[in-house]
Amino acid sequence: MIRAGSGFAQHRDPVEAGLEAALMAQEGVGLDRADACVVFTTGEAYPGAHGLLHAVRRATGARAVVGCSGAGVLTERGEFEAGGAAADGAAVAVLALASDDVRVTPFLVDETEGLGCAAGTVAGARAFEGTGGTGLVVTLPDARGLEPRELLQGIQEAGGPMPVVGGVAAGTPFFELFNTDASRGALTGFAVAGRRPVIGVAQGCEPIGEPYVITRGDENVVREIAGRPALTVLKSALESLAGGEARWASVDVFAGLAINPAKSPLERGDFLVRALVGADQKSGAIVLAEQIRVGQTIQFQLRDAEAASRDLADTLGGVRAALAGRRPAFGVYFNCAGRGQGLFGARDHDVSLIRSELGAFPLVGFFGNGEFAPVGGRNFFHTYTGVLVVFPDTDGVT
Repeated sequence: MIRAGSGFAQHRDPVEAGLEAALMAQEGVGLDRADACVVFTTGEAYPGAHGLLHAVRRATGARAVVGCSGAGVLTERGEFEAGGAAADGAAVAVLALASDDVRVTPFLVDETEGLGCAAGTVAGARAFEGTGGTGLVVTLPDARGLEPRELLQGIQEAGGPMPVVGGVAAGTPFFELFNTDASRGALTGFAVAGRRPVIGVAQGCEPIGEPYVITRGDENVVREIAGRPALTVLKSALESLAGGEARWASVDVFAGLAINPAKSPLERGDFLVRALVGADQKSGAIVLAEQIRVGQTIQFQLRDAEAASRDLADTLGGVRAALAGRRPAFGVYFNCAGRGQGLFGARDHDVSLIRSELGAFPLVGFFGNGEFAPVGGRNFFHTYTGVLVVFPDTDGVT
């Protein structure tokens, strides 16, 4: 059985905020003590982080406490984004968990030479030790020295092909939390075993135009698509948009690289979405924030509030279907700092949609500097993405 609860508080004193949020979370657990707590907080908490974590442990009895800072935090009750209200103090979100079915293995990697393959290997080995290679890895790295591709490689080499989710610490300053200490430049996280989660990845985009094969290119430069200059194909995709050039100015355009080009038809969720970082008007080439190869299938994607909202709704529909009638026992949501009010123009957009589609359940999350999640069975680093991880109340085939 899984018992979980979440809590949120904001206070000028980070210790008071942590204590209030933890007591609220522990009330949801309904037992004398929790097994583990996940804590996310805004940067204002850093000077008092040590006392905050002690308060969480006192209130919940949890030995394992892990988390990081964010540009904002969230629970199922709503979202708080740091900014104008910073004078009101630190915002803290806590998830408390107690279960005979779910095992949580926390880890901390204080890697002075960067957060690449070596750090990933340590984290992967610790995750494998706690799960036997059959669980889920949640990674919460610092942005300094982070090499996302190499980090994922190290986790896989030592931990096996477990799904990896998580977010990069954010806020001013940004830091990592482990037991009773706050670290900077570190990697913290935890592995979860004993219950198969349902993962939803909303990359915030919708496909435009048609999928075509890259016929000429190298490294991260796409020169020709279907025998035509890449920019020509991009322009054709944009011309297919309703609203014409007026809408071009209000959207961001990305490239989607098909994970499994043999799949037909290709749909939302079948692409790894990557930013366009450059273009050459003379040659017609475009530059992506990802290595490409000739023969790969590409389709352009657009991102605006409408597309991102529709994408999240579709993602949540998939999560609901995978739950197959089971109730979510608890969940964690990693949301990009580039989403939220800045994108949607309204507070609580994602949490409101999650609650509407899946009902109310204990949820904790933060707004980060990037996200980790599997797409097409492979782990990737993402931006502008919302990653929802839901643990159902009963096990089953998902």
